Amino acid sequence: MCKVIVISTVGIIYDGITSVITSYLEAMNRENIEFYVVSTIKSEVKIEKKLKKIGCHIVYLPSRRNHPIRYFWGLLNFIRENKIEVMHAHGNSATLSIELVAGFLGGCKKRIAHSHNTRCDQIKIDKLLRPIFNIFYTDALACGEEAGKWLFRDRNFIVLKNGRDVEKYLFSETTRNRIRQRFNLSDKLIIGHVGGFFEQKNHRFLIEIFRKILKMRPDARLFLIGDGPLKEEIQSSVEDIKEYVIFTGTVDCVGDYLQAMDGMILPSLFEGLPLVVIEWQINGLPSLLSDRITSSCKITDMVEFQSLEVDCNLWAEKVLNMIDRSNRKKDSVVATRLVKEKGFDIKDNAGILRRIYLS
Repeated sequence: MCKVIVISTVGIIYDGITSVITSYLEAMNRENIEFYVVSTIKSEVKIEKKLKKIGCHIVYLPSRRNHPIRYFWGLLNFIRENKIEVMHAHGNSATLSIELVAGFLGGCKKRIAHSHNTRCDQIKIDKLLRPIFNIFYTDALACGEEAGKWLFRDRNFIVLKNGRDVEKYLFSETTRNRIRQRFNLSDKLIIGHVGGFFEQKNHRFLIEIFRKILKMRPDARLFLIGDGPLKEEIQSSVEDIKEYVIFTGTVDCVGDYLQAMDGMILPSLFEGLPLVVIEWQINGLPSLLSDRITSSCKITDMVEFQSLEVDCNLWAEKVLNMIDRSNRKKDSVVATRLVKEKGFDIKDNAGILRRIYLS
């Protein structure tokens, strides 16, 4: 039995990295592998239950953010006492050195660093820890070329694309009608966004775009799926149009909510390879993204890019034009085929990851 410890530096929360981890673990043939998933900062109960249901063990340690030294020693001791052979650490900076050094000292022979973004918030710490980071990882994975070059620079790495279960996100007219009826929005134009309320996601700009859309299409509504520290600020900023903006919080069935949408906007300041954009395309949704986001996520013609420097009116006009040109059911079928062809099928990628663990 191979023992694998999986770590997200941001915790077991509703975010892109956790979504990647749970998707791989659910899709993988877990025979002869025992998985331990670390709670580093925060742990969502529903996600824990999902992981436990498929046989994963949850490891509770002191907060990585508030008590990094206690966290380090707790992780090292757990690895040593349980004879963990493989570490798979997910993050976006050289602060992954904390996990990698603990893994090395604890006896992990394979220490995988997995890059999920194209920049980080801790620039000075990242620079300081680079020499240590470069010594202690044995395998380098990245969600895309840009994310790999960011974390590993000119060193070798393997791109393991953020795959999705395509069947889960296929367009369904029945589900679309059910969700729209639940919110009494059967005849409305619905614009959507999926992501945590963090600076990176640029919600303030998104709200300005929606205000322009509302002037052009008074029947428009905005669905904001997610949670985070800036949520209250954004709620306050739309007080005057609150009947047009729906805050769903975190939801387990994001795929169902996507069915209700007509178009998506992602004006992020930076991203690695955003999983949500893959999901949107499988669902046949026109998606307008900021030009700060990697073009690697563009699998179909449903995705277009726009500069954050241009006026919000141009964003509004463009996304409405994209929606008018779309053919939802047909686009979903085409996208499903292309997603599989271009290596974004989670089942195939989970098989690759399993082989890396066992090699």
